[in-house]
Amino acid sequence: MDQIHVIYGSTTGMTEAVADKIAKALDAQAFNIGAGDAAAFDAELLVLGSSTWGVGDLQDDWAAKLDEVKRNFASKKVAVFGLGDSIGFADSYCVAAETIANAAKAAGATLVGEILKIDDTNEADQTDGKIAAWVETIKA
Repeated sequence: MDQIHVIYGSTTGMTEAVADKIAKALDAQAFNIGAGDAAAFDAELLVLGSSTWGVGDLQDDWAAKLDEVKRNFASKKVAVFGLGDSIGFADSYCVAAETIANAAKAAGATLVGEILKIDDTNEADQTDGKIAAWVETIKA
């Protein structure tokens, strides 16, 4: 069993890019939830990421798979990150990440750290710094 896997859903590629940065910083492998790879959940720590769509909706691949995969969260350590638009959708900013975190906790996972919230549209200059700081808390 690997130590860490990063599992993400990405429609436009922005969440994939952030997932890749997190995976690199954690020396982990990244998996797209849409690929349906069961090996993605075979790790001690699962780092789960999704963008928020509409007014609080999960990214399409997560929306299609969350009920199916949440059983894999039992007894796991889980960290969660999300992407969203903090200006245009302030009321639902990163709600999809919160939805995933709540599903993981309800399934018996232990949440590690705070949810990392990234606005790569309006605050792209802060993304790398936020990732670096968050990764340090996850490593601890």
